[in-house]
Amino acid sequence: MDAKVRVALWMICAAFAAGIAIAQTKDKKPAAEPRAFYEECGGGRPCSFDNPVSIPNNVLDALRATEEARSMHDALARLNREEFAGLFKAIKIHLVSPSELDYVVMGEFPMGGADAPWFWIVRFDKASPKVIFFTFANSFELLNSGHSGYPDIRSLAYVGGVTYTEIYQYNGQHYVLMHRYHKETPP
Repeated sequence: MDAKVRVALWMICAAFAAGIAIAQTKDKKPAAEPRAFYEECGGGRPCSFDNPVSIPNNVLDALRATEEARSMHDALARLNREEFAGLFKAIKIHLVSPSELDYVVMGEFPMGGADAPWFWIVRFDKASPKVIFFTFANSFELLNSGHSGYPDIRSLAYVGGVTYTEIYQYNGQHYVLMHRYHKETPP
């Protein structure tokens, strides 16, 4: 075979192989992140907080500045930063894009209720993290529907024999409660 033909065939094969490699790289997606978060695991529910991450100090500051923390001022006043951090478990997620980090945080008493924990979503920003969601619930999930580029959220709470379902939507600044339903839970 002529040297020019061999070089041309080699270049075509190399270009084809490079194209396949690039296509495979573009199709790779990050590992699936959780879309549902539970107080407890088992019974078919995944363990959302089995591998919690360390919460940055400025995220703790954002949590300490919430209405919920202010309402617990007396119980929290005696806690140092480490003790305050111990009241929470957090995992990292990406609500909107892989380049934007968010923390799902679950609180324990006194930053959680007796019947159900408190959950927050904190939009991470190195300069000024912002709490964009809060609920008192046993679980919540990110829905496929959404507003302003963010997924809608459904929370479930079981309190005093009643099941409460709440639907939240993002309004461009934070999540707001749009619907609340309740029904008696059979014993």
